[in-house]
Amino acid sequence: MKKFFSIFLLSAISLVTFSQADVTSAFNANKAGDYDKAVTYIEKSLSDPKATGKEKTWRYRGNIYLNVVKTPEFASKYPDAAKLSKESFFKAMELDTPNDYLDENRVALATLQAVILEDATKQYSASDFCGAAANFEVAGEISSKFGVIDSASIFNNAYCNDRCGKYDLAIAGYKKSGDIGYNVPDVYIYISDIYTKQGKMEEAKKAVSDARAKYPHNAELLRSEVNFLLNDQKYDQALELLKSLTEKDASNEMIWFVLGATYEKLGNLDEQEKAYKKAIELKPGYYDALFNLGATYYNRGVEKLKECDKIPTREQAKYNDCVASGNVFFTKSVENLEKAYNEKPENKEEQKQIISALMEAYARTGNLEGNKKLRAELDRLK
Repeated sequence: MKKFFSIFLLSAISLVTFSQADVTSAFNANKAGDYDKAVTYIEKSLSDPKATGKEKTWRYRGNIYLNVVKTPEFASKYPDAAKLSKESFFKAMELDTPNDYLDENRVALATLQAVILEDATKQYSASDFCGAAANFEVAGEISSKFGVIDSASIFNNAYCNDRCGKYDLAIAGYKKSGDIGYNVPDVYIYISDIYTKQGKMEEAKKAVSDARAKYPHNAELLRSEVNFLLNDQKYDQALELLKSLTEKDASNEMIWFVLGATYEKLGNLDEQEKAYKKAIELKPGYYDALFNLGATYYNRGVEKLKECDKIPTREQAKYNDCVASGNVFFTKSVENLEKAYNEKPENKEEQKQIISALMEAYARTGNLEGNKKLRAELDRLK
């Protein structure tokens, strides 16, 4: 019996020795830049409860995976390195009750966060949205450890999960972003869009209606709710909603703009013109309203010319009067599109859109010089 216990004791001592040796070997391999060996040794050491109970083991593990993350040729081999590094430093801080290595662990976590945020930006630019989402998640968790709400990482994680197709995670992230008031109310529109893509129309409508209760005057939310009504062919409800809002908040240019867009959907040129003009009256330089009003006049001119084409050729005077009436609309179109052009947005695609629209209006009014200048500008944007 004594011999048995002696053998058992020797085995236990041997196990402790091996686990300590593995931690030391991991440290030395990490120092030498041999991260494959470092990973192998440190993971092997975790099979021993005594090793896992030491702050040093987890701090070494965190540093090993931090170096893996910082080294591209190794990072691709260990896709979970950032998460493992973060978890290791968190565990080290948990075990470090005297806080002997608190500053060291915090500095390492800050370094890890900076590296993975840079990686996330590169991944996003390369359309690796799933990879970017994972890194933004880890970055947010590190901030939380420091008592900071990283609103940008929370939103970026949700947005990348959305682009990655992980819709449940995206919705959860958008809701969290909304709860802290970041990028609202757009996040609720994104949630609604996901539900729409999934064919969950009732959830999509509820997301918008709930958000509208919080942000009753937001144009995009209003437009989304109106679009749902229009898609359901509930035209009267859509118009009634907007009309009631114009009565309650007559000075809100966004409501008038959406009313104009709704009349446009319904093909009511007269009313959409009035609504857009009201929006511009309330907010001179309102790009969207100016653009849409310019397009409205352009379309009215086109419709007028279609009427002119039906006039018999023998009635030349009547035809000429009709064309002159159409040209009045094209002139008004140019006036508003030029104003919109002067307020043009920074987005290159929207710049192309206003330039193309104004070129068409110039062509209708015979402004060849203006058309030529815009053509050169359009070419520069391509």
